[in-house]
Amino acid sequence: MRPFHFCLNFAVSFSPLIVFARRYPTLAVVALHLLLLAVLTSALYAFGIIRYLPGNDNLMHLDVYWYDKIRQEGYSYSTTTTSSVAFFPLLPYFWRFTRLSMAGMSVLNFSMFLAAFAWLAHQLRLASRLSLLLLSTPVLVFMAIPYTEALFFVFGSCLLLGLHRGRMGWWVIGLFGCGLTRTASIMFVPVLLFMVLLWAAQPGQARRALRWGGAGLLAISAAVSIVAYMQWKQVGDPLAFTKVQKFWNNHLRWPEYPFVTPAGIDMLWLDALALCLGCGALGVCGWLAWRWLKQRRLPMPQIPPMVLFAVGYYALLVVYIISHQGGSIWNLSRYLLASPFFVVLVWYLNTLPAWPGRYYAYLLLPVLAVWQLFGAFTLEFDNFTGGQAVWYFGLLSTYLFAYLMLRQLPWRREIIMLLYVFNLVMQLHLMDSLLQGYVIQ
Repeated sequence: MRPFHFCLNFAVSFSPLIVFARRYPTLAVVALHLLLLAVLTSALYAFGIIRYLPGNDNLMHLDVYWYDKIRQEGYSYSTTTTSSVAFFPLLPYFWRFTRLSMAGMSVLNFSMFLAAFAWLAHQLRLASRLSLLLLSTPVLVFMAIPYTEALFFVFGSCLLLGLHRGRMGWWVIGLFGCGLTRTASIMFVPVLLFMVLLWAAQPGQARRALRWGGAGLLAISAAVSIVAYMQWKQVGDPLAFTKVQKFWNNHLRWPEYPFVTPAGIDMLWLDALALCLGCGALGVCGWLAWRWLKQRRLPMPQIPPMVLFAVGYYALLVVYIISHQGGSIWNLSRYLLASPFFVVLVWYLNTLPAWPGRYYAYLLLPVLAVWQLFGAFTLEFDNFTGGQAVWYFGLLSTYLFAYLMLRQLPWRREIIMLLYVFNLVMQLHLMDSLLQGYVIQ
């Protein structure tokens, strides 16, 4: 066969894939991610860099135990120690309904997450490279085990896209589903009020904002009422999920210095990044509150309600974690980065005009202040020497600013792919650690 004919036949054989990629770019990105994930997993496993793959015999770790316990036995409650009432019912009862094994539920969770991400990315018209990068976020490892992250992502995407597309049905279903999935959804109430207040301040939006806010409050109230009723019927106390929190070391107190995470160095950089983003969201909320007070002289910025909700959720969750975990930021990256709110904030940041370089110089000082909360520059960081700590947080700052500057970096494509590969390796490393029983949440 002549070389030209060979090349022509080779190209024709791939033409359906090319047509599919052009017609369904988001699905093509998800398929490419799955292919790269499978290739990298098999390579690292073959060379012994990762030693475990998920299965029924190694997934019973951390909170999976409690979800499985609720699935099989229903709720139990103790007034002297930890108990299952700290967890909301949608995942374990959905798991019971499917009758899937632990590995089967993991596959279903991961599939639901990918479907929700594809839907969210398509509706936001997210760039393919940015979608690929977001799919590699290391803490998305929790989407592939029997945790609530996947269901929370599905319903969180629903409520955000309801705001984005003006679909109140999506908004109500999303809030109701989140309210049945995770205790953190109780914090949606002040976030919703914050969003409605700023939304109503925009010209001609007051009536609409109040209508959506009222529907949202009803949805959250209905979900929490169902959880309270279920626990009242099973354990005799409708507020058991709030009373048991103290046994999980989750109660109001002053934070301790330096900040730590029991998950160790493998997760600390991710929790530190989440803290940095949460502090940034807190600053944005403060600025928006100031603009709201000055709205008679300064017009309110036209920020989409979806973004207001995401920023408010980030800010409130950081305040809650800092004030209730005594300096431990355990789980912060899981709550903030493994969520549709992170996708929305990254998307919105990349729709804004590029900042002048001096803005990033101004931003560096508060970022360094956040790192110092971990004792980064005072020889108090996890037994590191001063030089090691500076190097660690220098790399962390580079990673953070690479994300923030993606809009204007000259080698944007290459940097995205470098970040993607690094993230994917870390994702597989975290999964390997989790399957060995190490605490990484």
